[in-house]
Amino acid sequence: MTLNPKWPEILRELLPGQTTPDRPDLVARVSPNARTGRATHDAWSLRSFTTVQSLYARWMVPYNPKLLMMFNCHINVEACSSITSVKYVFKYVYKGHDKHVVHIDSEEERVVINEIRRFQDARYVSPPEVIWRIFSFTLSQIHPYVMALQLHLPNKQMVRFRDGDIMTDIVDGERDKRTMLTAFFDRNRTDISARQYLYKEFPKHYTWNWSTRRWNPRQRGSMKGRLVSANPAEGERFYLRLLLSHITGPTCFEDLYSFNGLLHPTFCEASLERGLIKNDDNLSQCLGETSLFQFPAALRRLFATMLIYCDPGDVRKLCDDHYDSLSEDYTRQCESANRVRNLVLTDILVFLQSMVVEDEHLRARDSLNSDLKYAYDEIMRHVDEDCPRVFFIDGPGGTRKTFLYKALLANIRSRGLIALATASSGVAANNMP
Repeated sequence: MTLNPKWPEILRELLPGQTTPDRPDLVARVSPNARTGRATHDAWSLRSFTTVQSLYARWMVPYNPKLLMMFNCHINVEACSSITSVKYVFKYVYKGHDKHVVHIDSEEERVVINEIRRFQDARYVSPPEVIWRIFSFTLSQIHPYVMALQLHLPNKQMVRFRDGDIMTDIVDGERDKRTMLTAFFDRNRTDISARQYLYKEFPKHYTWNWSTRRWNPRQRGSMKGRLVSANPAEGERFYLRLLLSHITGPTCFEDLYSFNGLLHPTFCEASLERGLIKNDDNLSQCLGETSLFQFPAALRRLFATMLIYCDPGDVRKLCDDHYDSLSEDYTRQCESANRVRNLVLTDILVFLQSMVVEDEHLRARDSLNSDLKYAYDEIMRHVDEDCPRVFFIDGPGGTRKTFLYKALLANIRSRGLIALATASSGVAANNMP
């Protein structure tokens, strides 16, 4: 829904000679929450009357004639039936603020131009947004509320301090301070009824008090909990998250280390004994959860990380189960399914190549299925150290290209290899060693 600047309640308040852009305070005051709330309710009640008129697919816009007449503004009516819709909205929310690139010349810079200092990357705040913030109107609404639950290894919690603080005072002040996780253990020790809940279920039944750092029984409202993400490459932290997602009522870290009366030295071994990592379910769950808030490029990097550090049993099934999420961006760009698959495999294998070192190449290759092995060998053949490569570097004046050239040439020649630099002009060539 896009609000209409020519609504009568705005126009009738304008002073003689004024236009809508002159009065952002009026625009902000026109009860948008009441209008949009009513529009949402009416859109749901009139959903059967939504029509589609278009000549071509790219012009197709679902709309509701009655809503358009009722609210006199642009309203696009669609059903958000998949996670793709949420990703589309949040892509625009998180892509950053509107910005302007400006330059300010001083007397000195007019003589000697510094292209780096000349341009300032500044945030732009429009007058309606300024007024909106001054009036303290709600910028966004989230329902249900979600609490991010802290996750840390024993004695590895985050500590905040200021420059100049004395280290011994910092340690003494943080030694006995509870975190969300240790307070969760404390609550389980003193409250038997709390032991029936997982860590992620705690915010539904308890509230976190930041001042006392305690979990107190919830009196009203509702909230969902979500453990912060952990990458398989993080090792013990990843397995700690896995244990907390399956074990109810732990009173200390030792309860997570223990199983069948035995105290295991690592969270990984404890997870193995509990049967949590005998198959690829935990990896599949990790990819599924991550796909809710990460874009495909990040998923492909995570998948490559799993291949290196987690030794999945059935790589093909893991890839096929999450292929739609892994290839979502390329699917929108390409019509050829084979090309999409090749692009996805290439991305994964480039990540693999960047993660492994020389003596790990074989182990990384052996963990792949036949399709991935072939692509992996192709990628490795093209990036082999003995294969000649060409780099072309471009940039405006003053960005230290020559320094970069010399550093690259020195590095390559120090390994006994041959490196030749070329340039398109004699002046530039004179800078090359």
